[in-house]
Formats: sequence, C-alpha cells, structure tokens
Amino acid sequence: LVIGGVAAGTKTAAKLKREDPTAEVTILNKGQDISYAGCGLPYYVSGMIQGRDELIVNTPAKYSGLTGVTVRTGKEAVALDAAKKEVKVRDAVTGETEICPYDKLVIAVGASAAELPIPGRELEGVFKMRTPDDADRIRTYIETRGVKRAVVIGGGFIGLEAAENLKAKGVQTTVVDFAPQILPNILDPEMAAYVKRHLAAQGVRVITGTGAEAVLGEGQVTGVR
Repeated sequence: LVIGGVAAGTKTAAKLKREDPTAEVTILNKGQDISYAGCGLPYYVSGMIQGRDELIVNTPAKYSGLTGVTVRTGKEAVALDAAKKEVKVRDAVTGETEICPYDKLVIAVGASAAELPIPGRELEGVFKMRTPDDADRIRTYIETRGVKRAVVIGGGFIGLEAAENLKAKGVQTTVVDFAPQILPNILDPEMAAYVKRHLAAQGVRVITGTGAEAVLGEGQVTGVR
C-alpha cells in the first residue's frame, strides 16, 4: 500500500511492480490528480502552459495500464494501526471510511504548502501554489475578477516563478520576503542582489527583510500589511 501518488509514490509503486509483477500494489491519493508536473504550475497560471492536461504526466487509468498498479484517487488516509497493519481511509467526496490492510506500507505524501499564521489568510483571493487545483483557482480568479495587483509572499524558487508568471499575465506584482535577500540559502548576497535588480527592471517590486503581518480585507483580500 502506497500513500501518496505524485512523484515519490508513483515511482515507488512502479518499481515494486517491476521487481515483483505478482505483488498487489495500490496507491491511495487524496486528490484526483496523480503524477503531475508541479514545476509547471506557475506557467499554467500565465497561460504559457495552456491546458491543464499538459501538467498531467499520467492519468490514473494510463498509469495503471502501464504499470499494473491499482490507483484510488479521492482517498485520504486518516489513521494508521501499525500493529494490525491497517490504514483507515476516508472518501474525499462522501466522507465514508473504510479499512485497507497491507503487508508493507510506503508513506510518500510529500510536503504541504506552508501557510503563514497571520490573520486574514482565509479571505477570498488568497491562494497557495501546490497542486493543479491551486493553479486552476488562481488562473480563474485573475481572469474572472480582472485582477490588476498581486502580492507574492516568499522569494524562493516558487515565489519568483509565481511573480514572473503573474507579471506575464499583466498583473502588477510585489514579492515580499522576511529574509534579507531573495532566494535565501540558495544564492549569495551578491547574486541575489543581481536577481533583485533584474526583477525590478522587469517591473516586479521586491521587498526583503520584511515580514507579512496580516492579510487585509472584508470578505476578500484587498491588501497585505
């Protein structure tokens, strides 16, 4: 039983089937999409990647056909009994639960998007960039609401790619990072300063050494303090 079906989970399951074609291998995945290209999400927001299907490396049906692995999407593992070798699973749509037994268990759920513990993060118009659904919501919101300005909290790789693609979408973009430079622990200060100047030349505002204290707005986001 493999919990998680994006990168590590699908690779592990496929390898297990190659090593032992008689093994019964099942992937449980909370979302509906497996094996998607996370690095492409910002470029889907801008439209550089036009269709959502271009983000999906393998659909569950295609992956199962290629590997022989059973894929169950919309299934969230909510409890583990290691002594009994059982996982309690909840259906994401119906809420119904079931017990899935296993001989061997692989937990490959990956990371969760970091959410700042600040007021207002639940307001409409505040997004994460983690899954195809997140990218879909951002793209739809920009296009249906006529968004003109955006703030990206975080100046790492994902934050800067999000800023690049928001700018390409015609959105005036500000990047804020608590660290004294963008791309902290990745570039030295001199190179980070070069990147900051390049972003400014492209029309992206960058504010470093500044923490986000609150998301402002009534019902939907209007600013960040």
